[in-house]
Amino acid sequence: MSLGITITSAVLVLLVTTPVVLIQQQQKKKERKLLNALKALANQHKSKLAEFEVFKNFAIGLDANNHNLFFYKQNSKKEISQRIDLNNIKSCGILNSKKANHTDKHDTIVRLQLVLNPKSSSKHEQNIEIFNQIDDFQLNGELEVIQKWEHIIQNNLN
Repeated sequence: MSLGITITSAVLVLLVTTPVVLIQQQQKKKERKLLNALKALANQHKSKLAEFEVFKNFAIGLDANNHNLFFYKQNSKKEISQRIDLNNIKSCGILNSKKANHTDKHDTIVRLQLVLNPKSSSKHEQNIEIFNQIDDFQLNGELEVIQKWEHIIQNNLN
């Protein structure tokens, strides 16, 4: 009797833990792929990332010595890679686009972007899209990440 309970318990534990382990392995593989793409982008510009972060479907990094910011984002529809020379940037801010939600009286965030304003008025601002409701569906920590990177970028501007 106890052998049957032990076998049944072991099978149930395997059924519960196997999907969790597989999902974690998939996520780690995706993170490695994003980080490798970000590092390859930095290498193309003869830069070395001193600070970086990998998050869901994007990776962002900074070469503090050369004042370059790198961004790589990939989803099912598109792939975006950007290099921004921070020597040409005057300021950085967050653009938080919201849509009114009349059912619960709270606004819904539909897009989060880092906006980098150039020193020269003849150049256009550069945007880094961290969150887009169409692609990402729901916020899950992006607000904290964008605030952290706004602070990092501001501290690295000349």
